[in-house]
Amino acid sequence: MATLQILTIVILFIIVLVSVVIGSRAHQKEQELKERRLKYLQLQNRADRMEQHIIGLRGINTDMIVSDVFYDFYLENLRELVSYSDDPEKIEERIAKAEAEREDAPTEFNLEPDEMSFHEKTKYKERLTKAAKMLLYMRRKGRISNTHYKLCYTYLRWLNLWIQLNRQIVQANKNFHSGDMRVAQTLYSVILSHLKSNNVDRPEKKELEKFVDERMKEIFAPQIMAIQDAENPEEVLSEFMHSLEDQSQAEANQDEAAKGPQ
Repeated sequence: MATLQILTIVILFIIVLVSVVIGSRAHQKEQELKERRLKYLQLQNRADRMEQHIIGLRGINTDMIVSDVFYDFYLENLRELVSYSDDPEKIEERIAKAEAEREDAPTEFNLEPDEMSFHEKTKYKERLTKAAKMLLYMRRKGRISNTHYKLCYTYLRWLNLWIQLNRQIVQANKNFHSGDMRVAQTLYSVILSHLKSNNVDRPEKKELEKFVDERMKEIFAPQIMAIQDAENPEEVLSEFMHSLEDQSQAEANQDEAAKGPQ
C-alpha cells in the first residue's frame, strides 16, 4: 500500500514537472513570436517611412545627395525585414525595386519650370521639413557624419528656396517670352535680390543666378545699344540710370509695404 502511494506521488510529480516544462516552453515560444512580430512591425514602419521620404522628394529632386542617405537606411531595413517576414519573397521584390529606382537619374534642373499650386508648395515644404528632421535623427544616431549632414541640409534649404521662388520665376519667364520686358525685369530683379540675400551655396543656385543675369543682359541690350547710338550718350545714360533708381526705389517700397509693421 505504501509503495502504491509513493508510486502515485512520483507519477503526479512527473506529470506536474512535465506540465511546467511544456508550459514554460509554450510561454517562451509565445514570447519569441511576440518579439518577432514586434520587430517585424518596427522594421516595416521604419522602411515605409523611409520610402515615403524618398517618394516625397522625387518630383523636385535634382541631386541624389539626400536620397542616397535615405536609400541606404531604407534598404538596410528591408534586408533585415526579410528575416522576420512570413513572405520574404515579397520583401526581396521590394528590395530589387528600390535598388533599380536608386539607379534612375534625378530630375533635370529646369530653369523654366511649371508653376506650382499653393497646395503643391505646402506639400513639398512639409516633406522638406520631415526630411530635415529625419536627417537630424540619423546624424544623432551616428548614421551620417556631421559634414555629410550639413551638405544634405544645405541641399534641402536650396530646395525650399527654389519652391519659394517658383511663382516669380514662372511669371518672369512668361513676361520675357511675351515681350513685356519691364515686368520681366522687375521680377528677375526680385529673384536676384532673394538669391543674393540667401547664403545657400549650391550649384543650382549659381546656375539660376547666371540664367537671370543673362536674361537681364538681353532685356537691357536695346537700351545699351540706344545709348551707344545716341548723339548725347551721357544724357541718355543719365536718364537710364535715373529710371533704374526709380524702379529700385519702387520695388523697395513694395517690399516694405508687403512686410508691414513688425
